[in-house]
Amino acid sequence: MWNADLVHRRLAEIKRQDPKHRRFGASRHHYRLGRKLSERKAARLENQAGIKFPDTFRAFLTKVGNGGAGPSYGLFTIEEALRLDAKEHAYPDFYATPFPHTEDWAPPLDEQPEDYGEPRWITGSLVVAEFGCGAFHRLVVNGPVAGEVWFDDQGSDGGVVRERDFYEWYMAWLDNPDKGFFSSQASGGGAPALG
Repeated sequence: MWNADLVHRRLAEIKRQDPKHRRFGASRHHYRLGRKLSERKAARLENQAGIKFPDTFRAFLTKVGNGGAGPSYGLFTIEEALRLDAKEHAYPDFYATPFPHTEDWAPPLDEQPEDYGEPRWITGSLVVAEFGCGAFHRLVVNGPVAGEVWFDDQGSDGGVVRERDFYEWYMAWLDNPDKGFFSSQASGGGAPALG
């Protein structure tokens, strides 16, 4: 699964190509990852939050790094992610409630439910990165698509749309940080083409 040496070598190479951190998000993360977590700390955080991290994400935290370089403005540390979700979503059993989507969900403005933008549309997911302008990348931690990253663009009426499995999502950025990436365009919505 994760090859930490490969990830760190690739980050060093990308940093050499962008020494002034001009690529989108680079001025925030500087192509560095945070210190990886011990298995004990990962288990403690899972227990505190009442969730089980998807295998690829847990392996990233314990074998590669905790927060830092990544798509958009980079990855939140797991501690930041849990704190942000707790602050934003005072919703009982937020992580324990399965993620409600298996397909892109981007209803047109005139068809949006009254509670559009409320936490119930992203339950069972953990914020992992900020795109900007009120949009976030969220990792599904509970439900049929657990382990996938979804783009939450409800703040701009773009809905909640599928990106990729966490490993594929991160590696796609690492392989081509200038390209950016799209979510599925099946609904006509989708994530903007920025990294």
